[in-house]
Amino acid sequence: MATLYRDMTPTELQAEMTRLQDEGHRALAEERFEELDVLERKYYLAKSYTMNPDEIKVGHLYTVIDTTDRLEVTRMDGVMAWGYRNGVRLEEAFPLAMLVP
Repeated sequence: MATLYRDMTPTELQAEMTRLQDEGHRALAEERFEELDVLERKYYLAKSYTMNPDEIKVGHLYTVIDTTDRLEVTRMDGVMAWGYRNGVRLEEAFPLAMLVP
């Protein structure tokens, strides 16, 4: 059974992020773009467990990494920030590591 990210040590998380990056490079080289998207999301989720959740504030706007989209954070749940993207009142969640002030 795989270890959950929340149960990993910082060293294990770093090793997992490196593994995901390596797999992502292979997926990109082999043009497996759907797999690349999944690996990228897993990478950001693992990275979120290395962050201080207090860095993200409810009520503030953040840019979603690799986009021009803005997320207004309405609530936090573990390493996920929930909110409204670009003012559309459809709540979405992103790993903390995907948000840039």
